[in-house]
Amino acid sequence: MKIVKNVVHLYFRDIEEVRAQESGPIVNYLRDHTVDRDYFSKLSVATSVHTPEEYLFSNYMDRRSFCLHTPAESGFFQETYMHKHNFFELMYIMRGEASVMIEEEEVRYSAGNLCLLNRSTMHRETDMASADILYIGIDPSLITQWPKGLVQPFGYKSILNRFFSENLSERAACKRDYVDFQLLGEDPIPQIANELIRAYSEKRVGYQFDIYSSLLRLFAALENPELYRAEYVSLGYGRELITLEKAKKLIEERHGNVRRAELARELHYSSEYLSRMIKEHTGYTLKAYCQKVQLNEAARLLKASELPVSRIAASLGYENRTQFYKIFEREYQMTPTEYREKAHAKR
Repeated sequence: MKIVKNVVHLYFRDIEEVRAQESGPIVNYLRDHTVDRDYFSKLSVATSVHTPEEYLFSNYMDRRSFCLHTPAESGFFQETYMHKHNFFELMYIMRGEASVMIEEEEVRYSAGNLCLLNRSTMHRETDMASADILYIGIDPSLITQWPKGLVQPFGYKSILNRFFSENLSERAACKRDYVDFQLLGEDPIPQIANELIRAYSEKRVGYQFDIYSSLLRLFAALENPELYRAEYVSLGYGRELITLEKAKKLIEERHGNVRRAELARELHYSSEYLSRMIKEHTGYTLKAYCQKVQLNEAARLLKASELPVSRIAASLGYENRTQFYKIFEREYQMTPTEYREKAHAKR
């Protein structure tokens, strides 16, 4: 696939340098494994490409397009964790083969094949060292706010219409499913992907219409039985996933200031089960996850309010101000006061 060069190029020596950045769509994934991945764009197109010398991750979207360069031996692929998205993800194998763990099953994909993942479906790439991959992130609003003057994106009885209709409903918050597309005919994706990349890179007048036009061709191709064999895989409403979402919501509502016994009592599960489940799905112990949420709220309050640091610490359950300072500085590499001063200086 031809990669358009009209993007911001960012060069890093290793993954630690990428993680050290203060902002950027990819940085939060490397710092916080529990975050729901989100590009904050209605549509994003990303490519993961290997060359003998380097690994390139490129992202193309409305606000800006960029490419991260790291040496081939940088170990970037060691940073793959079970995750889910705030958007629908269409994964396409441009070259080679890749393995993806989808919930509890490992699935192998070869060049030309695609997988369309629901927002709540947990997954991670387990083997992508020999593959170049294209990811298209589709925010729900792109589908629900489709321009009325354009042709509707899906056929009434098509597999895509069923997939998006079922997964845009309120009851779909914990629904786990995906669609596999196996290539049967001539591969139409490289041309369509290049159209999308060029539209975002050049941003010529009216490029938004180019985006919709390319998407219509993409959806039509995926619905064409002569081009693809499509299989809808429904994994149901996993009880553990539902419990996990309830636990995360409760922790976030209380800004991390919740005890293990209190969580167990409200969710009607043993504290041991909840601790194991959160560790398995987020990579954090329950205590560490709550602390992460506390610090996120502390950072928000430091930016958005003039509350004294001691009061912020107390509101989050820290009786010992020194302990709060120590934990905050370990997370953000600066004191709460320095963090506030830096945030205010950017205004």
